[in-house]
Amino acid sequence: MRNRKLYIVVLFLGFLFACTDDFTEMNVDTTRPEEVSASVLLTNAQIEIIDQLSSTNVNYNIWKLMAQYWTERSYRDEANYNITSREIPEQIFRVFYAALYDLKDAYEIIEAQTLTEPNLESKQTVKANQLAVIELVNVFVYQRLVDIFGDIPYSEALDKDNYTPAYDDAQTIYKDLIARAEAAVAALDDSDESFGTADLIYDGDVASWIKFGHSLLVKLGIGIADGPLSALGKSTVEAHYDGVFASQSESAFFPYEKSLPYVNELYNDLVASGRHDFVMVTGMVELMRTIEDPRIDNYFDNLETGITTDYGASGGSYSTKVHYDAALEEPDFPGFFLTFDEVQFYLAEAAARNWNVGADAETYYNAAVTASIIQWGGTEAEAETYLASQSYSSYDVWKDAIGTQAWLAMYTRGFIGYTFWRRLDYPSVLVMPPSPPTGVTSIPVRFTYPTNEQQYNSTNYAAAAAAIGGDKMSTKLFWDVY
Repeated sequence: MRNRKLYIVVLFLGFLFACTDDFTEMNVDTTRPEEVSASVLLTNAQIEIIDQLSSTNVNYNIWKLMAQYWTERSYRDEANYNITSREIPEQIFRVFYAALYDLKDAYEIIEAQTLTEPNLESKQTVKANQLAVIELVNVFVYQRLVDIFGDIPYSEALDKDNYTPAYDDAQTIYKDLIARAEAAVAALDDSDESFGTADLIYDGDVASWIKFGHSLLVKLGIGIADGPLSALGKSTVEAHYDGVFASQSESAFFPYEKSLPYVNELYNDLVASGRHDFVMVTGMVELMRTIEDPRIDNYFDNLETGITTDYGASGGSYSTKVHYDAALEEPDFPGFFLTFDEVQFYLAEAAARNWNVGADAETYYNAAVTASIIQWGGTEAEAETYLASQSYSSYDVWKDAIGTQAWLAMYTRGFIGYTFWRRLDYPSVLVMPPSPPTGVTSIPVRFTYPTNEQQYNSTNYAAAAAAIGGDKMSTKLFWDVY
């Protein structure tokens, strides 16, 4: 976290030296430092991304609501799928593209470096590693954007002189992301370093980034397991499954701290904000009670006396409700980029599809469920007991087994849980809320484009909306064919 402090210092120095008494320099942008290092830009991008992923602020991140883990007690617009009043799509666009701009600038700074002796070969390796790490983070963000909206600005997106970028076809983007990720993994060389402590995820450890890259490629491949790119999805997963995270300890967690301002956004949203509106949904709590899920006491509080709330429904006093567990209020609750249990569920799905991934679906399923239970404070014995009743074969169809257990495991990672549901159509406990916006007649499967795009990039917006089948929350993405 020292690097966040470094970033603040760099910005302050930029502000200081940008000041001038010469009015002939008034056209200079004095709100930004003239030069920022690539390391600082990477640090800032990682913070921007993880804060967005971790947040549960209703202006920025409502995925815990969309996944129907949580609902709102009094201010219920978002739980009822009103995403436009607060311009939530616009905020998502803004945050992720801001991070992509930082990554682009960092990449260009490193790419332009002229390397000299001594230790030229090592410097070349470090440079290649740094570029590859940036690429993997780029791919991670772009996949998230595609999976939220469908077609998005991509090939023209980061041209700062182009305020009306064209939208690229989502299938084309996915294919390019896989190619970029594969090239990045191939370029990484763990005989040398990368960004050091400026990399807040792995402290510059290249071997860890290699495993992250293989794991990300499995995620990309499973993301297109259905639909027109299914063959590419299969070949991608089969090529990379044996290089993924080997344990939960290798996962890409983000190490928030206990002291402000370096705390998890959940702390800001749930504690510092004073907001007490999020309560637990009947569907999830009752499912976990029914199947005696050992994580239930780690997920929720006030279970003995509290009342659950139907999704999207109005609630009574907050004190009478089932709440999220207090662990989520800890300022250093970790952020999740990509984890072992998530990837094991992807591999279980690949095996269920009869792809060649080295083990059967039940093996990966058991590993995923066990890792999740232990991550949430449980034991291997508890996991064994749970799996005796919730085995892979106890479900009638594999999509129910993996979809339900992955959805339960992704608690706090609302977008991932929501995406498992979108792809596999399980679990079956998700319901329509009582007061959706006019015209919303089913659980949404995408977000509509930002209003700003409709207003200021109208020609390209209209073309993208037509290409995907209409800018509606009910329009399925290309990979969502069932």
